[in-house]
Amino acid sequence: MRHYEIVFLVHPDQSDQTSSILSKLDKLVKDSGGKVHRSESIGNRKLAYPIQDQFKASYGLINIECNQEAIEEIKNSFKFNDSIIRNLVVTTKKAYTEESELLIQTKQDSEKDSYQEAREQVEKSEDADIRKAKKVETSNEPKEEPKEEPKEEPKEEPKEE
Repeated sequence: MRHYEIVFLVHPDQSDQTSSILSKLDKLVKDSGGKVHRSESIGNRKLAYPIQDQFKASYGLINIECNQEAIEEIKNSFKFNDSIIRNLVVTTKKAYTEESELLIQTKQDSEKDSYQEAREQVEKSEDADIRKAKKVETSNEPKEEPKEEPKEEPKEEPKEE
């Protein structure tokens, strides 16, 4: 049996099917006597170029060890599944079990995005607090009342002696 790495892209409108496709592939490989070394639903990512007028797709990756008949069946299932917009089957020399670089990068990007969103939320709340504080300051300032002009005290004239 040979080792294979299979990557497929699922139409973004049907991205919830990625995990079900992975489970079907997993079942197909195990039924044919093969092994699944790694199975990842990577999630939505931006495409380098549009495919079928789509700019994003949900990625799925699976590393397997199986016979040629199972691979032919997998390729055939990809042909007749309309939700899969692109696929790639590559022969590898060994079994890969650790997380893929694509998954690691996707996790890092989502962490950066969530950090950026949190930072923007903090800035917005700080701006709102500053605006509220300014409003409170202006409302607490005593209103200017018309000032009374100071009465002039009569000056004492110097007495002549």
